[in-house]
This record gives sequence, structure tokens and C-alpha cells, in this order.
Amino acid sequence: MSDATERVRVKFGNWLPTAKGTLGGLTGIGWGMLLGGVMVMVVCLVVGWWAVGLVALLGGLLANLFFIIRWGDPIAGRTLAARIWDRHLAKKRTREGTNHYETGLFSALPDDALTALPGMLSDLDEITGTDGEGQEYVLLHHRKGSRNPLLAATFSCRPDGTDLLPQGQIDQQVVSFGGWITSLSRDTSIEGAVVVVDSALESIEPLIAKIDRDVSPHAPAAAQRQLREGARALSGMYSEVEVFASVVWNQNKVARNLDDAVANIAAKLPGHRDRLAMAGAGSPTVATSAELARAVRVAYRPDRAREFASDELADRPLMLQVTQAGPDTFDDSDRRVCYHDGVASMTAMMVAPPQMHITEQILDDLFRPNGAFLRKRGAVYYRPMAQGKAFKTVQKIGDNAVRGNTTITGRQDIAAGRRGKLASKVLDDLQGGASMVAFAVQVTVTFPATEQGLLDAETALKNLLEGAGDLAYRFVETDTAAGFHSTLPLGVLPWAYATAMQQVTDRTQ
Repeated sequence: MSDATERVRVKFGNWLPTAKGTLGGLTGIGWGMLLGGVMVMVVCLVVGWWAVGLVALLGGLLANLFFIIRWGDPIAGRTLAARIWDRHLAKKRTREGTNHYETGLFSALPDDALTALPGMLSDLDEITGTDGEGQEYVLLHHRKGSRNPLLAATFSCRPDGTDLLPQGQIDQQVVSFGGWITSLSRDTSIEGAVVVVDSALESIEPLIAKIDRDVSPHAPAAAQRQLREGARALSGMYSEVEVFASVVWNQNKVARNLDDAVANIAAKLPGHRDRLAMAGAGSPTVATSAELARAVRVAYRPDRAREFASDELADRPLMLQVTQAGPDTFDDSDRRVCYHDGVASMTAMMVAPPQMHITEQILDDLFRPNGAFLRKRGAVYYRPMAQGKAFKTVQKIGDNAVRGNTTITGRQDIAAGRRGKLASKVLDDLQGGASMVAFAVQVTVTFPATEQGLLDAETALKNLLEGAGDLAYRFVETDTAAGFHSTLPLGVLPWAYATAMQQVTDRTQ
């Protein structure tokens, strides 16, 4: 192993699982519920309250069945309470008609927002200005729908790719990217960050047709022939990849009022640009409203990508604000699949990281363009932790590993022992000055809105996820609109929109 590779590995450490420790399949809360029910039953039997005692025991059992035990996959499975709550919300949205959205003249939208974004993005606002280096910026103001107003800056990155780069340069870029992630923890006003890789494999045929159409009839015959032959010698498909990195600040933690918060964030933008550039992002710039609008419109309707590219070549830039880039129609009344503008999409989320060392290639296939889909967006969410919270998290994981080191049958739990050793190593790293950042991954794929298209896309996506280092995942089954829109390059942080009930039903274990 080279020294450079070793430095990269030491820089990042390992995945650190955060699931609560269990004994015999039950968490500490679960055993408290069960033993509490048993103790109440014993007391009630002593005083002759048989019925109350049986109800107490049954209550302890049912509490575990509904709130503690995860049904299905031990990691990706969900509690009955979480599933029931999701079904309740889905039926409520169906009754209210909020799972179907339409824009245009015949919609119920106000005249000044006939093509507005749907759902949680309907209250998105734009704030423009110029930073200290004279570069224009657009901040997206998430005003409502979250517990605190958020301000997001989305950087449009232009990475060159790593296929032709020497390994030493790749290692240095990985280390620099880790430095950028680390910098998120040093700014206590940062709520999180999102890196979105939007990709597609496009046919070369439209480009050939455009070249044929644009060849000057007055050019020499030999030149016309060579141009046409050269176009047809190109590969049949080409990769279209766009990368966006969004940094999201909590407005109330930045400053007391919006104007001061915007000014403070504008002063921080050049630093993030420089760190992203060192991490291999090319020459990143804060994305304009039109750039974001283009990305959103292509997400809703992938075939618009060719039209936009042709317009740009013809010097006809898109004149559209991102807040007015909503879909013609959007329907997420079905489970797992949402339908929009003649196509369909589904989203899968990571629930536990791959149990292997981090390298720059571990999730490579997951983010590469894939011809099985019309469009694919991979989003990685980073949530920085304060140093004190990081220490408490690692100590808690270590304690859970110790308590769960022996199964209920008395056998040694090898996985728990491994988690304990990993927690000890991470604790040493933190004491040496390392930072901890929680992360998650979501992948949204778009495909033809047919039964065969759904089957092919579902199979291809499962293969990608299961090949990504044994990554544990599950599909977004209800409210698929939220999953779709959280992978757009608009700085949407899913945890900022989680309700109190969702947190209770999903985090009991």
C-alpha cells in the first residue's frame, strides 16, 4: 500500500454505525417497556387486580411490537409505528388532493406563480448580490416548512474526472475534499451540505443531426464530407454529468436579521469556492438562478436537456428563475413511484453505510452515468457535528457495543466487538483533532412511465445499491415527492423538515 493511500485512509477513518445497541433484539428502551409491564403485572397480581396486570403485560409487549422491533431487514426494516404513520399521512394527502400538482393557466395557482415549484419548495425565495471578490451569487432562502429558516448557496462544479489523473493527484484531491468537509464543523451556523451528481447517457444522434443541419452549403465539398464523416466516427453515446455542491446555513445562527445573515454568508463564499477547487471541482461558481432552473426542468423532463443544449449553442440562454421552474404535472399518489411530465421516478435512501474502508472508488458505480435510466441523481448529505457531540456519540456507540457484546444466548457478538474496536479508534482520532460528520446518501432515478420501464429501473437501481460495498438501503415508499425534490441541487436537508412524530417513530431503535 502506498504512503499516499495510507494517508487518505487515516484522514477519513472508517464508517461509524450509529444504530442503538440491542440485547436479544431489544434496545434498552424496549427492555424497559417489557420489564416495566412485567413488574406492574406482578404488583397487580399481588393485590388481586388480574385484569390490570394482564393489560400492563400486554401493553409492554405491544409497545415493543409497534415501536422497537424493526420488521423486515434487521437494518433497513422499519417499525410498525413508522409504517402506520406513513400510511396515515399518505391517505390524508390523498383525501386532501395534495399528492397531485399541476401548473399553468388552468391550475389553481395565483397569476404571479403559475409555474411555481411544488410542496416544500413553494416558499423558496432568491436573494442575489455580489461577494467580496466581485462574483455574483444567488442564495436560496428556504423560508417555511422547516423549523428554522435556511439559506443555501449552490456551487456549480466542473470536475475534470479522475480516469486520466495520476493516483497521487487523486489522493490529494480526496484529502482536500476531506478538508472541505472538516471545515463545515468549524462553522457552527452551517446546518449541512449536499453534493448532487446529476448524470445521463445521451445518444450522439442529435449532435450528428445538428452538425449535418449546420454545415454551410457554400463550404468546399471535401470539407463538408470530412465534417460529416468525423461526426459519425464519434462514439454512439456520451456522458453528461453535472455536479453541484450546496452549503446550507441556519439563518438564525448567522445573524439576527436576514440582511446581516446574507452579508455574512457572502463573505464566506470565496473560501468554499477555493476549498472545492482544491478538491477537484474545477473552477466552481455559485450557480445562477437560470442554471438551477435548467437542472430542475431537466429533472422533471429529461428530454429537455437536448433542447437546452441546442439553445446554448445557438446563443439563446435560458431566461427562467428557479422559483418558476415547476413541473407541468406531478403525481405521487402511487407507492414508491412518482409521475411527472410524462416520465416516472423513484428514490432510494441509504440507511446504513457500507461496512468497509473508504476509498475514492467505493461509490463510483453509484454516481456514474447509467444507460438504464433516463436520468440519475445521486445526493450525499453531510451533517457536521460539534466536537462535544462527536465525543458523546462515539462514547455511546462504544457503550452499546460493550453491552451488546454478548447475545441473549451467551454467545459472543462478533459485530458488536468490531464496533467497539472501531469506536475506540475513532475516539483516539477525535482526541488527536479529527472531526466527525454524519452523512447519508439518496439516489433518484427517472425512467419511462411504463410497467417495463419500472421493472427495468428497479432492477438496475437495486444492482447499483447492492454493489456499493454492501450498502443497506430502502426505497421511499410514501411521499415520494419529498424524496424526489430533496435530491435536486437546491440545498434541501431532509432532517430539517422531519416532523416530531417522524422522529419518534423512526428513531426509537
